[in-house]
Amino acid sequence: MNIRYLRLLFVGFLFFHTLSKTQAQKVGLVLSGGGARGLAHIGVMKALEENGIPIDYVAGTSAGSIVGCMYAMGLSPRQMDSLVHTEDFYNWATGIIDEDYSYYFRKREENPSWINLKFSLDSIIQTTLPTSLVSSVPIDYALMQNTAPVIAAAKYNFDSLFVPFRCVAADIENKKTVIFKEGDLGLAVRASSAYPFYFRPVVFDGKILYDGGMYNNFPADVMLADFQPDLIIGINSGGSTMTTSETNIISQIRAMMTTPTNFSVLCENGILIEPNTDKFGLFDFSNIDGLIEEGYKAAMAQMDRLHFNIQRRINPDSLSEKRHNFRHNLKPVLVDNVIIEGVNSKQADYVRKVIKPSLSPIPLNRLKASYFQLVADQNIKTIFPTLKYNPVTGFYDMKVRIQREKDLITQFGGSVSSRPISEAFIGFQYNLWHRKAYSFSGNFYFGKLYTSGQAKVRMDSPSRIPYFLEAEATINQYDFFRSSNAFFSDQKPAYIIKSDQNFGINFGLPARNKGKIITSCDYIRIADNYYQTSNFLQNDTADKTILKGMTGTVLFERSTLNKKQYANQGTFLGISLRYVNANEFTIPGSTSVDRTIEKDYHDWFQFKINYENYYKRRGWLKLGFYFEAAASNVPFFANYTSTILNSPSFNPVQETKTLFLPNFHAHNFAGGGLRNVVSITGNLDLRIEAYVFQPYQELIRTPDLKTEYGKAFSRRYYIGSFGAVFHSPLGPVGAFLNYYDDRKNPFSFLLQIGYLIYNRSALD
Repeated sequence: MNIRYLRLLFVGFLFFHTLSKTQAQKVGLVLSGGGARGLAHIGVMKALEENGIPIDYVAGTSAGSIVGCMYAMGLSPRQMDSLVHTEDFYNWATGIIDEDYSYYFRKREENPSWINLKFSLDSIIQTTLPTSLVSSVPIDYALMQNTAPVIAAAKYNFDSLFVPFRCVAADIENKKTVIFKEGDLGLAVRASSAYPFYFRPVVFDGKILYDGGMYNNFPADVMLADFQPDLIIGINSGGSTMTTSETNIISQIRAMMTTPTNFSVLCENGILIEPNTDKFGLFDFSNIDGLIEEGYKAAMAQMDRLHFNIQRRINPDSLSEKRHNFRHNLKPVLVDNVIIEGVNSKQADYVRKVIKPSLSPIPLNRLKASYFQLVADQNIKTIFPTLKYNPVTGFYDMKVRIQREKDLITQFGGSVSSRPISEAFIGFQYNLWHRKAYSFSGNFYFGKLYTSGQAKVRMDSPSRIPYFLEAEATINQYDFFRSSNAFFSDQKPAYIIKSDQNFGINFGLPARNKGKIITSCDYIRIADNYYQTSNFLQNDTADKTILKGMTGTVLFERSTLNKKQYANQGTFLGISLRYVNANEFTIPGSTSVDRTIEKDYHDWFQFKINYENYYKRRGWLKLGFYFEAAASNVPFFANYTSTILNSPSFNPVQETKTLFLPNFHAHNFAGGGLRNVVSITGNLDLRIEAYVFQPYQELIRTPDLKTEYGKAFSRRYYIGSFGAVFHSPLGPVGAFLNYYDDRKNPFSFLLQIGYLIYNRSALD
């Protein structure tokens, strides 16, 4: 055997050894947690695929489990990039329910509460603190919806996905890591990403599971044990570890609840990629492009080393074809059977009627609206869905795990103001839940301007066409004399005390998801006490007008506003038609020239429309618009003041509800203007508002204190407002400079903490 032959044999051995090693070489990708920073993983994956680097296995924690799951489901990095840029993904990550699925029908009337305390009366009275900052409902449903057909096709085996996949969660009771390798993919990823106090935990097999990063933020050990790859590429996107300090409670909680992470790839030739994500917030999803770019740059910086250690290459066309074949045969999800857990049989019947009233299987996209109706139900505290394919029926079974809300809700709030219009608010609601839902509620307001009491009893029926029936009793009083700033100066304010009572029945129907239609029939009693002159003495008696009778109303409301006061996103539309049939009694006071008691019968129709819209804008400026109009044949009352007090009014600014502004009352009018919002930060807004009020015919006081119409369109009035609002966890804190046209003191400064929200008046 000559030397030349030996050389050829040695070269051939090296060639076939290298070829076999290259063909057998398997690469595992380990993805760390990191909240929003985890989106940098997508940039790394994009760089790997562009350079032909194979990814044969994926293991992830928290945000890494979400990105890894998307890849294991057959999405390309470019598809993942597109997905995380959508508004849907932003809503999932931040707990925002899409306005198309916000079920306004179940929403009760707004009130000025700051704090809601919930108690259970079926055991020792107790209350609980919230376990999450944002709602997990959107991401729960999204993970179920998107993973269900994929994991069913994989027969619930994570090794049969587009690439084999693992993710980890933390069992906080037993203080150990839980590894998911089979079963419900959506549940596994949701458990792995349940960051403490951000998302609610997941209950699985009787265990309370939180974010896997608590005990294992870099599951390279899981990758090595389960797949034994030839090489591990690890990505640490979490950035620098948060320093624990005595003034940072989040850092203290993190230190107590997490185990230090060893970011080691744990195998020969392993490579660690660490994108520079320190400049990005843990839950800041506003700069996705920057995060993905950092991941891409970090991977490209390591590409020579990756090419040296990984000889095997993946052809982009064959990879694309493999993805297409994997996802091509995914079947649509049709839900047949709904299984309800966590409530009794009567409550389960209620839930089943809401979520799937028909017996035939329905597509998941049609069931979504019904599911979010349950989310809005006041009897339900938490809801968690899962889907599983049933090979016997060929459809999916949906399991809904429900935690019931507490029976008793108590509310405390009100407002603190620089003007004497501050008030305290106390409310309560007690719920009974069987095959129908019943609630008993009441509230009380106490203040110089406004005092009120209200009681309601409501029944909600989950029939094929849901409806509610409600009995209501409300008493209101506005004292514009005691609440005036001028009360503390030499100038006497207008003495007006307006009281009303209404007792009635309300019947409501949903108008798709965003709206509702309410018909009402009420007995009303309105009592107005006033002087028609500012020259009165303490011993004088006021004029008094009493209106007693019946009223019927049809009201349509549609709302997607994101806040109950000072909204900066969404729309509101309210349309009402009211008929009033009542008797007027006017009793003159000691300052009145005419001492004759006047009695009169009135009936009239009143149509009113309100429209508010904040156009969606990315960035710091949001353009808003407000419009209000009224058309009626309201008659003149005994005198000008009583006519004004019972006429429709224009109230575009919160403060106008606390002022007596005769110029902004008319029987027929249109008014509108701009509501522009400049977002300084996520919770701080500047509001710049300007409105014009155009009465068709102005209500004019005659010399004998009666009322007459002015010429059509002869006058118009203006309102302006400039202020800042900070949306605190308890409620808004605002400072406003307001302008009211044709008023002796046109400017008003208002510093307001809390809400200026009142019970509906008899003629609202």
